Amino acid sequence: MACVSLALAAVTALFGGGALPAQATSAAADLLSQGKPVTASSVENATTPAAAAVDGNATTRWATAFSDPQWLQVDLGASATLSQAVLNWEAAYARAFQIQTSGDGVTWTTVYSTTAGTGGTQTLSLTGTGRYVRLYGTTRATPYGYSLWEFQIYGTLGGGNPGGTIPDPTIQSLEATNGPLTTSAYTVPSPSGYRAGTITYPTAAGSYPGVILMPGYQGTQQNLSWLGPRLASWGFVVLNVDTNTLTDSPDQRGTQIRAAGTQLINLSNATGNPVSGKVNGTLGVSGHSMGGGGTMVALRDDTRFRAGVPLAPYHPSGSFAAVAKPTFFLTCASDVAAPGSTYARPWYNSMTQAEKLYIEVPGDHLCPMTGYGNKAKQGKWIVSFFSRWLRNDTRFTPFLCGTQRDADKNNTSLVTQWTDTCPF
Repeated sequence: MACVSLALAAVTALFGGGALPAQATSAAADLLSQGKPVTASSVENATTPAAAAVDGNATTRWATAFSDPQWLQVDLGASATLSQAVLNWEAAYARAFQIQTSGDGVTWTTVYSTTAGTGGTQTLSLTGTGRYVRLYGTTRATPYGYSLWEFQIYGTLGGGNPGGTIPDPTIQSLEATNGPLTTSAYTVPSPSGYRAGTITYPTAAGSYPGVILMPGYQGTQQNLSWLGPRLASWGFVVLNVDTNTLTDSPDQRGTQIRAAGTQLINLSNATGNPVSGKVNGTLGVSGHSMGGGGTMVALRDDTRFRAGVPLAPYHPSGSFAAVAKPTFFLTCASDVAAPGSTYARPWYNSMTQAEKLYIEVPGDHLCPMTGYGNKAKQGKWIVSFFSRWLRNDTRFTPFLCGTQRDADKNNTSLVTQWTDTCPF
């Protein structure tokens, strides 16, 4: 309840807003390779490591020995549908090379090939899937080795039903408190960048998208404790966090969301803990109030987060027109702390590159929190949104776009505003 106090002091009046635009623009592909594990056939010296090609820094480079062939291999962390490669060459470039993909790092499929490389910055369209992507150079254009400032792979991670474990959803199953998967909880032993965290995860075999939950001002994990187990029981690994201080700003919460995402992936990549191997590399985020503002910061600033659900979000000076990730704004009709007309609605309007959903429901600023609001409906919408955009599981689309959603959308006692970019 204390999360209301700051926003009530900061925002006491409602501001009008225009109607939400109905048109949709396809969401941009994600940069999948940055910061991912990378190996190479050789390096010229210690100042030109393989990791420099995927560090996001155009002033560092990977360079090889002065011989053919040479290769650079990136592990995306999960299978991905690829759309584009961007190669930013230093002067020592490849005349002939291939882009190859693999599901296991052993057997390779060529998805691009040329014998007339031009150097400079090359943007290549790709069609293919795989967890591993390799640049394989066969002919150098100079007497030196191969040298890349940046090697960037774009596409969409994940897709489908993990391990066939999730049955077809129904209105009844999505509105139930628990989904089809058995879950368990794990307390993060050494939180890094945030104060404390609890991970709820499916006990079934397989890997799943990760979701970070962030509370609002003066809030704790309890704020969204209803949502963690619910998402996990539908095939997500959920890290619900406590902030460093109860008064952390939305920007600070955005930084902590990013730190939590990094630690969740690192725990999955490590051995000897219950979530080892559980996270497939795809991340989403949801937060309430200032945590909703932090959610928008993470979506804007971190390419790893592919979809977000800001809940009654608050950020006094946020600018989020650049957000191109699927975003579901859930707001509260009687909210004087973070009215949708002041925050979420203008952000929604400004985001012309994203798939979007905006639902306003009865209630005050607390309506998305544990113990408030219609959790059957809220849970159904949030599970469906993350399933659609973090797993590309289109079985959940009808509950947000189509006949299955109409009973909710047209019920004025349940929904006071509903706008979206359907079909998606």
